Amino acid sequence: KSKSDSDSDTMNKKGSLSTTTSEFEKRAYESGILGPNSSKPAQDLDTLRLCLARRRNSTHPSENAHEKYHRLLSGSHNGITAPYDIQFKIMKGYNGRQYGKMNGRAITHIPEEDFNKGLSNPIPDRLEGLVTDELPSHMHSHALHSTNSLALCHFTTEFKRTDGNLHQARYQTACDGATLVYARKHALAQAAAAAAAVPGHSSDIEKAAKETAVLTCVTNGKFAEVFAHHFQDGEYHQNLVACETCFPIPTEAVS
Repeated sequence: KSKSDSDSDTMNKKGSLSTTTSEFEKRAYESGILGPNSSKPAQDLDTLRLCLARRRNSTHPSENAHEKYHRLLSGSHNGITAPYDIQFKIMKGYNGRQYGKMNGRAITHIPEEDFNKGLSNPIPDRLEGLVTDELPSHMHSHALHSTNSLALCHFTTEFKRTDGNLHQARYQTACDGATLVYARKHALAQAAAAAAAVPGHSSDIEKAAKETAVLTCVTNGKFAEVFAHHFQDGEYHQNLVACETCFPIPTEAVS
C-alpha cells in the first residue's frame, strides 16, 4: 500500500485485526459483515446483474493487446507491482471534475461502530467517489479521510498478483463495502435533512437511499469478480453481480 499524505490516515486502530490474519474473517462475520455465501440478496440484485451484463459499445482489444497484457501479467510477481500493472490496463478511466480516485489509502474518518470494532481500517487498493471540495459544506463531515478526501464513495478494487489469494480479497472487499455503505447511509441522511426545505429534492434522496449503489471488485488480472453491498436486518451483505475472464486462457491450459 502506498503512504497517505496524512500521518493520521496511515495509522490503524490499536489492537485491531489486520485483513491478513487468520482471525479477521471470523471477527468480521461476528460483527455482521457477511461474505457472499452468507449474504441475503439485495432487492434490486437482478436489475444490477442485468445492467452489468449489458453489451457495451467499447472496442474489443486486439490480439496483440491481449498478448502484451499476458506478458505484463507474467512479470507481475509481487503485490506491489501487480496492482499498478493490472489497474492501468483493465480499469476504465474517468476524469470528471467532481470525480476522484485514490490508491492504497486507509479509510480512517469513520467512527468505531459495532460492525468495525476490533477490525483494522480498510485500505482499498483503489477507491472511487466524489471529491469533497466539490460538495456542499454540510457534506464534508462525511468524508472518508481527514484531509484531501473523497465522499459518497461507491467503488473499490482489491488487486492481487496472478497467484494471489482471492478468497482473502473477497473479505477485504466485504469490509470495504460495509464501510462505504455505512458512510453513504449517513451522508444521504444528512443530505436529506438539508434538502427538506427544497421541494422535490428529498424524494430524490430517498430514492437514492433505497438503491444498491456500492460496488467492489477483486481481480488477479486473469479473473475479475464484482460485488454489490447493502445493509439489511442489522448486517452488511455482499452479493456477486458479475464474474469475468480478463483475457482468453490458452486452450492448452484447460484440462
